[in-house]
Formats: sequence, structure tokens, C-alpha cells
Amino acid sequence: MGEKYKFFTPVRVRYADTDAQGHVFFSNYLIYFDQGLTDYLKAIGYGYDELLREGVDFFYVDAQCTYKGSARFDEVLNVHTRLTRIGKTSFTFQFSIHKAETDALIASGRIVAVAVDTETRRPVPVPEGLRRAVEAYEGEPPAA
Repeated sequence: MGEKYKFFTPVRVRYADTDAQGHVFFSNYLIYFDQGLTDYLKAIGYGYDELLREGVDFFYVDAQCTYKGSARFDEVLNVHTRLTRIGKTSFTFQFSIHKAETDALIASGRIVAVAVDTETRRPVPVPEGLRRAVEAYEGEPPAA
């Protein structure tokens, strides 16, 4: 199911990630999305440290998750991640989480982030270096 995605990062479900019913508590999928996003940026050669060096941070302004299944303690999940849209000051990541063993889809969703100046916390243009890194990695520019 992750065929549209060039990148994934494996995540092993920790006991602390589960709820009283024994499956991953719903909000932890957003944490898995965040881990996928962070690892994706590193993989394309434009990690969070690079953003900070340029005086840019980002704030999450929208997050969405659709649940298709459940995962339990000690299962390995593959968090597929891609950056699908870069606007003037915002960018959108899409995610697809699958069980590593069966490739069963567990959850999918997105996070929208806005680039901000680290000092003023006001929106700034998405750095050109990030645009170039995504295009080089994905083989095409993301939608605007």
C-alpha cells in the first residue's frame, strides 16, 4: 500500500503507546507521523538542524488521521512519508502506516506545517533548499 511513497521509517510499538484495550492509543499515530516527518527530512538531506541554521522553524497548523485498523504492543509499523505540497509559507506531508509483517493499512493522514522565523515566529517563505531537496528526492516538484 505504500507504493506511492519512496520513504518509510519502521516504528516498533512500545507498551507505553497502548491503551487499556491493548492497542495503540489513537493520538500516538500523530506521534508516529511526526517521527516519519523528522526521518524523511533527514533522509532527503534537509533535516531540522538545517532549517534552524537558516533561521526557520515550523508550526503544525493542521493534522488529520484516518484509522483503518489497529496495532498492538511490539508490532513493527512502517510509517510511509512524503511531502506532497509546498506553498509560499506552508507545506503538507502525507502519511500511510502499515503493519510491517502483513502490509495491512493501519492509518493514513496528513500534517500541514507553516514555516516561521525563529525570532519573530511570523510566517516566512518555505526555504528554497527544502524545495530543491524534495524535488531531488521525489524526482518531481511537489504541488504548489
